[in-house]
Amino acid sequence: MGVLVGIVGKPSSGKTTFLNALCGTSAKTADYPFTTIQPNQGVGFVTIPCACQELNVTCNPNNSECIDNVRKIPVKVIDVAGLVPGAYEGKGMGNQFLSDLTQADILIHVVDISGSLNEEGETVDPGSHDPMKDIHFLEYEIAAWMRGILIKDWGRATRKIKTEKGNILDFVTEKFTGLKITKSHIYEAIKKAELDPSNAAEWTEEDILNLCINAQKIGKPIIIAANKIDRPTSKDNFERIKKELGDTIIPTSALTDIVLSNLVNQGKINYTSESGKLDSKSDILPKEEEILKKIKTEILEPYKTTGIFDTLNKAVFDVIHLIPIYPVADVTHFSDNDGKVLPDVFLVKEGTTIKEFAGIIHQDLLKNFIHGIDARNNRKIADKHELKFGDIVRIVAAV
Repeated sequence: MGVLVGIVGKPSSGKTTFLNALCGTSAKTADYPFTTIQPNQGVGFVTIPCACQELNVTCNPNNSECIDNVRKIPVKVIDVAGLVPGAYEGKGMGNQFLSDLTQADILIHVVDISGSLNEEGETVDPGSHDPMKDIHFLEYEIAAWMRGILIKDWGRATRKIKTEKGNILDFVTEKFTGLKITKSHIYEAIKKAELDPSNAAEWTEEDILNLCINAQKIGKPIIIAANKIDRPTSKDNFERIKKELGDTIIPTSALTDIVLSNLVNQGKINYTSESGKLDSKSDILPKEEEILKKIKTEILEPYKTTGIFDTLNKAVFDVIHLIPIYPVADVTHFSDNDGKVLPDVFLVKEGTTIKEFAGIIHQDLLKNFIHGIDARNNRKIADKHELKFGDIVRIVAAV
């Protein structure tokens, strides 16, 4: 499936630096609000151990990359204009921001965990602002914007539902169609909000907001990137907020990742973002060695990595529950019709059946589907068999 990850947050929190670190882009950054006006786009990579190592074969990646037996699978990423309080009413770049994020499947909220920016993204004394307020305000702004979409036609819709015996679920689904929030998401949100769908005309604006809060959490979830984790005031803020949010908040340093990537490109260090392993080479300058020592002490030793790829992996695999699947034509050699070994890997929703996967690859395979084959054991797979993380399969279809 084509997954889109939205990077969100208030101005100057490090969103664009996060995008640049994740995607290797060079979008404009600066320490003042609204550097990003038009959304920046890039391609990031989620990573998994490549099946080539398990199978002891040399793969020939086509739609992805394999580096040191790590398969890097591309994911589209968009960084939108910074959000400030009152965005749902059009304040700042609010209307554009909220419009830009509608097609995202999941949001990564980049938060200045050091507490050095106020609500507007302006610099304040380090630690004087509570980052938890940023987390709450962004969730509220999105939910309030969603509520605004509903209440415009709420009275008319509920009257029509009452006279024509309609369903409030259908009305909300129609209104949220462009937001990638489905009917099942809304059904679950109504239940979580403890609202009576048969009495929607009596729902208050607070009730509708509560519905929207739950619909966002279910249909467009948010994961927190605790950015600037190396700042002096960051650790205490992170530990405090982690107690409340658990593993949905990840320590990150986007700027550090870019520094390390630049040194790798210059041939001065060996470093892999996935493992956090860092080794200097002989031509490193004393000043650079000092920077690397600080990075090791303040980031890599306590947190293992800079967190950039950890955040994307968690978002894709643990939050929206996508799984990687390798399609092959030859189950003996794990290759396609041209002899390329493990050429492609697709990200699909957990619970996807082998027949549904056939349709993702090509509609003709779905139309002419006979059965699947598990390439690891050469067993036939029935049409309703649900695929598992890392499966390698062949689709058998009528010619």
